[in-house]
Amino acid sequence: MPQDPTSPPLAGRKREALANDRNVLVAAREVFSLHGPEATVAQVAERAGVGVGSIYRRYSTKSALVRALHVAAIDELAQIARECAEGIDAGESTTSGAVETFLRRHILESFGPLIISSGEHPPATPEVDAASAALHAALEQVLATDRAAGLVPDALTPADLMLLITHLRPPLPLPREQADALHLRYLGMVLAGLAQAAASASSAPSATDTAASDAAGLTTGPSWEDWLALWTSRATGTTAGG
Repeated sequence: MPQDPTSPPLAGRKREALANDRNVLVAAREVFSLHGPEATVAQVAERAGVGVGSIYRRYSTKSALVRALHVAAIDELAQIARECAEGIDAGESTTSGAVETFLRRHILESFGPLIISSGEHPPATPEVDAASAALHAALEQVLATDRAAGLVPDALTPADLMLLITHLRPPLPLPREQADALHLRYLGMVLAGLAQAAASASSAPSATDTAASDAAGLTTGPSWEDWLALWTSRATGTTAGG
């Protein structure tokens, strides 16, 4: 889990505990990706190089471990998104927009695919909701930066970005370097399409953003509530484009 950059440095023991916790979460993500919902805590412990008891002292059940894994992934994505938007807003040298930088960093830096084969969706708890709200705000900042630069169409939503990353980085039975190369290949295709949609929408002779997006072949994407309903165990009456 990423540490808040505004927080004071952690003491040695706390820093070690945080590193151990991340190691367990990385191992859990890899194990669930490989073995699906039948994966066991013992398999996670073996991959992490720790005792089963040490995991149960931190997470009372396998479900608790899975919930922590979901929240850690969202926290990490939010931090990456903030850094991408703030870096470009501050004029950091880059040939890419915030969306491209965010998606590329997710592929190369995050500790695993967002959606794991755990057989569970995270419940709508206050912790999950707080993490989701922070991510939503960060993704809005990323999109606002690129919309202002004409790099992405207005129809692209934060929920679109979340669904994109689940498609761009599925677990593959390949070494990380080879898998990353494939993920980046398909990211390039997606970015080319977004750039074309943005250019078409900006030149479309329309008085409304919706009509311009339709002219570019891209209608408004799903809402954040739609994404939450897909990602967590909750229901919503909203639909994509609504």
